[in-house]
Amino acid sequence: MAKRKKSQELDLSRKKKKVFDIDTNIKVALKTGEVVRGKNLVLRKLRTNPFKMIIVANNCPYELMSELKHYNSLSDSEIYIHKYKGSSWDLGLACGEPYMISIIALTSFGDSDLESLKSKGN
Repeated sequence: MAKRKKSQELDLSRKKKKVFDIDTNIKVALKTGEVVRGKNLVLRKLRTNPFKMIIVANNCPYELMSELKHYNSLSDSEIYIHKYKGSSWDLGLACGEPYMISIIALTSFGDSDLESLKSKGN
């Protein structure tokens, strides 16, 4: 077996690439930021509070989406609405709850990296 030169050595270091995980960022936002969970609370506070982002479950009812878009068109600043890839069960589990959550709204991001979703788009 031939010996390898230093330039031919394999890089065996385990460098993990930083992959964006929305579930962990939601958990960080819940701990460090300000998050409102649930359809009734979000719709009630949407009239007065300007949210920075709204995350909606994939199986969210059409009526709720149209109501969100209506309130968004009435507000002074455009609120970014992100469509979560999982169901409301998955969004509830990402929030650390054992029940369905169809919508969450963020007033502040905290230490999470959810703000980068705006630049990535849906």
